[in-house]
Amino acid sequence: MFEYRECNERDCTVWVEMNRAFMREEIREGDVWNDAHRISDGEFREIFLQGLKKKDHIRFILFEEDEEPVGFANLMLVYSVWSHGTAMIIDDYFFTSGNRGKGYGKRGIEMIAEYAKELGCKRLQLQAEFTNPDAIEFYKAIGFLKTDMEFFVKYLND
Repeated sequence: MFEYRECNERDCTVWVEMNRAFMREEIREGDVWNDAHRISDGEFREIFLQGLKKKDHIRFILFEEDEEPVGFANLMLVYSVWSHGTAMIIDDYFFTSGNRGKGYGKRGIEMIAEYAKELGCKRLQLQAEFTNPDAIEFYKAIGFLKTDMEFFVKYLND
C-alpha cells in the first residue's frame, strides 16, 4: 500500500540516503547546486534533526510502499500575501529510480496537496530546473501552472 507520513528522528538515515541519491541525479544533469553534496553525513544528519524542530516552517515527508521507503518530499511553509495566507513550497520531491513509472509521482503530489489543505495552506508551489524537462512536463500534466518568474539564489557563506 502506497502511503506517506511525516518523518521522525528514526528516519534520519533513510532521509540522508534518499537526499544523497537525489543530489547525485541532479548534479549529473548540471551542477546547479552549491557544495551541499560535499557535506559529511554527520552534518547532513544535523540538518535533518534541526529541520524536524522547525515544524512551523519545515516538513519532511517520506513516501512508502508496504512500509518500505520509495521517495520523499522536503516541504517549506511560508506566509504569502499573494496567496492570502500560508503557502506550501515543495522544495525537493524525489522517488528512487526503481520506483518511477508506478504512478507514485502523481499520487504523491495529490497527497501533498491534501496535507497542505489540512495545514490550512492556500497554495502549493514548486520550481523545476530547466535542465529537467521531464519534471517540467510532469508538473504541467498534473495541473501546475507555469509562471514566468526567475528564481535567484545567493549563497551566504560563514
